[in-house]
Amino acid sequence: MTGYLSFPYQIDGAGQTATTDLPTYIQNLILLVLETNPGERVNRPDFGAGLRQLVFSGMDAGLASAAETLVRGKLLQFLGDAIAINTLSVSLGNEAVTVDLTYFVTHSQTAGASSVTVPLPGYAANPQGSGGGASASIEEY
Repeated sequence: MTGYLSFPYQIDGAGQTATTDLPTYIQNLILLVLETNPGERVNRPDFGAGLRQLVFSGMDAGLASAAETLVRGKLLQFLGDAIAINTLSVSLGNEAVTVDLTYFVTHSQTAGASSVTVPLPGYAANPQGSGGGASASIEEY
């Protein structure tokens, strides 16, 4: 089923607003929260988890636990009515922050999974070089 706004906003081949299915829409919402730094949005200074800032913090057990708490809190704050988090893990490396998430979509009563990797600026997210943006994958079970 389609009918959810595609993100980023775009026009499809028929000249209308592009739409997407629910799993892709939820994935886009998760990416939006995780990739946005607090203070980037006008009139929403608290929006975003700020994962890119964590990459510079170094890796230790305390920071990994704090990052997991931060990500869980931000996802619940901004997407708490759309998803229920089942499992969440955050791993910090020298070049990237990876968030592995399983969740339950409340609207469709289905389970979903996501893995989001935010690389350190200057490093490619994949060998082909995607420009250093975040990569994500959607899995449904």
